[in-house]
Amino acid sequence: MRTFLHWSLLFLLMLTSVFAVDVEGLMAQGNGHYEKGDFESAITTYEKVLATDMVSTALHYNLGCAYFSEKAYGKAILQFEKARQLSPRDPDVQHNLEYSRLFLKDRFELPEPMPFIAWFKALRKSLSLAELKFLEQALFSILILGIILSRLMRGNSLGRVLTPATIIAGVLLLVVGGWFIDRSIATNEKYAVLLVDEADVTSAPIPGSSTLFVIHEGTSGEILDATDAWYELRLEDGKTGWIIHEAVGLY
Repeated sequence: MRTFLHWSLLFLLMLTSVFAVDVEGLMAQGNGHYEKGDFESAITTYEKVLATDMVSTALHYNLGCAYFSEKAYGKAILQFEKARQLSPRDPDVQHNLEYSRLFLKDRFELPEPMPFIAWFKALRKSLSLAELKFLEQALFSILILGIILSRLMRGNSLGRVLTPATIIAGVLLLVVGGWFIDRSIATNEKYAVLLVDEADVTSAPIPGSSTLFVIHEGTSGEILDATDAWYELRLEDGKTGWIIHEAVGLY
């Protein structure tokens, strides 16, 4: 029995080594296609890497660049958004994402937010999920240490300084914790981008329901609700409606 299990395990290991995907080789191959201007082959190769469930800023960025070169702006924006989720402060990712949006048909004229609110939102988006988790753990440690030291040094000058500092650390912990929870939810495909030329946004998740408006390739929206075949979206200008699954990609 033990011999059978030994050889079964060895056989499984051999199968794994035979059918394992050479991710690094495929990435190099995709890069080679891209450098030669063969963007269609580059896309095919990068998609093979993507199918391995590899998580990489470079992969999403390179795939986005290849789609952009093929003028598939919706798919390019989808990949750049995924790259930004992993590396929110990467200047190349941010530049290509903003540049890709210049080619979209749908434009939204939104009021300028107050400077402090704009700065606050920018700060929130500039931190990755891993950085938020580290910051949350650091603030929690500072809070516990501050509480202990405040109690030990109660009554002296250092204790009077530690108390407000500990309160500030607690407030920051709540803020960062909220950001972390929100970002964790956001990474679970909370937004959608249109991948086809245009699509109807309807009043209900039912075939034949009335069309509220039409959106075009690359337009993004927040997912408010979902059924087996439809997503309810809210666009940047606040308009809402339902769209079929097949028309969008999620990030």
